[in-house]
Amino acid sequence: MIAISKLDQQNTKIKELSSVLQYLISNKDMCNSDVTCDLFLQYSEEVVDHLYLEEKEVYRHLLNHQDPKVKNTTSDFFSGSIEIKRMFNEYLGRWCKNKKLRVTKHAEFIQDTHEVFDLVLNRVEAETTILYPLVERVLNEKVAA
Repeated sequence: MIAISKLDQQNTKIKELSSVLQYLISNKDMCNSDVTCDLFLQYSEEVVDHLYLEEKEVYRHLLNHQDPKVKNTTSDFFSGSIEIKRMFNEYLGRWCKNKKLRVTKHAEFIQDTHEVFDLVLNRVEAETTILYPLVERVLNEKVAA
């Protein structure tokens, strides 16, 4: 399994990009700028890469754990990951065409973006407070055994 430090680094990057993007997109003129678009695409890649890495390196190991609490928590996070990916892809399909932001309805874009960013940031918080401590505990159990 991957070190939690790598997942934490990804979460830190996601939070930073989220903050910068929320500031940039609040200005209607900045929404369709190349700089905002580049950062937006970087944010999208970071989120997708992070979810993929968790799926590959965390869930597949913990879904088979003998402790039902570990399995259930992992299953909940995995299900949440699938839903976040679905919502995120829907969001990208609406606002990002051919790797370019296309914001014609600024107020709607702001609302959708805040909803998606809040979803992702809440997920980051849950990973930090629930999932990663669980992973650390399981890894420590393996070392002790």
